[in-house]
Amino acid sequence: MAPHVFQRLVEAILKGEFSGGQPLREAALARAWKVSRTPLREAVRRAAANGLLILRPNQAPLVRSLGLEDVRALYELREVLELHALQRAWPHLVRGQGAEMAGKARAVSLRRPQWEARCLQFDLELHHWWTDLCGNPWLKADLERHFQFLRIFQLWVGRDPAALKESYREHLVILKAVGRQDLKAAMAALREHIRSSCRLVERAMAQGPGTSPPGR
Repeated sequence: MAPHVFQRLVEAILKGEFSGGQPLREAALARAWKVSRTPLREAVRRAAANGLLILRPNQAPLVRSLGLEDVRALYELREVLELHALQRAWPHLVRGQGAEMAGKARAVSLRRPQWEARCLQFDLELHHWWTDLCGNPWLKADLERHFQFLRIFQLWVGRDPAALKESYREHLVILKAVGRQDLKAAMAALREHIRSSCRLVERAMAQGPGTSPPGR
């Protein structure tokens, strides 16, 4: 229950269902979502730890306002952390589950029904691949926190088939570099993928919550 409530809270914040600076009333939200206060309180604590809420003593937490500069700063930091994770995990990637990950990529099949959901799931699995194998628990924990902000990207790109297909093609470029055991090419492809994702989120946020996602 608690992980489900946390994900629901993250998505509600990132979708703009709560305005930046708005107090989050736990009791009212628990009634609206028909959940108990305990998992909601844990979700609030985790959301605050991930930078989405501001906790205040004896007051309702505030929803953090995220602007374009915040997005750029987050993606800049994510680029540094994730490239470092890829480099650390590289010996395990090239002799480990490369064939399995390539099979998952092929299973997405853009011509099959519900390919969008499989594409988004593969997105998460691929980025967690080198994160899980980086061998640094502190780096992994930091990246897991940043991956909550990956939900910003997924919430928008999941409604834009053209952008989702482009993201999938970028993933294939990274995988092919891993298959060739070409670390330099893999690093360059991952760097461009993260920057491309950031540009998409910037355009989406510039249009404001609730608008149609931008074209690619």
